[in-house]
Amino acid sequence: LADLTSIDNFFANLKETPPFDAVCYNAGLSRNTAAKDVARTKQGFELTVGTNHLGHFYLNHLLLPTHINTETGRIVVTASSVHDPDSAGGKQGAPATLGNLQGWETAVARGSREFEMVDGGEFDTYK
Repeated sequence: LADLTSIDNFFANLKETPPFDAVCYNAGLSRNTAAKDVARTKQGFELTVGTNHLGHFYLNHLLLPTHINTETGRIVVTASSVHDPDSAGGKQGAPATLGNLQGWETAVARGSREFEMVDGGEFDTYK
């Protein structure tokens, strides 16, 4: 999920597969909280956001029109308690936030995919 080309290749191999009754997006990458460098996906997105969010979204975008049962199919997305501010995991370190998506907006405005944090803040592996 950290490489959109890999997702494209996976999807291409499903051409003759009947629609799924359920799809569960459960991949979760978590870097060491001491990391100071910004690791990136092959396409240049910050690695955690690219894998845990954009990779899932892109795969779902490809699957939804033809490979998820439109009558009874289910899409399940799991997440760590770190993203729930009311849980013990969510109370560790700084609270998770998307802010106003300023990091994304800034990257788009300069024609780039590279941003450190979606909220526009400084890179912090903790959240």
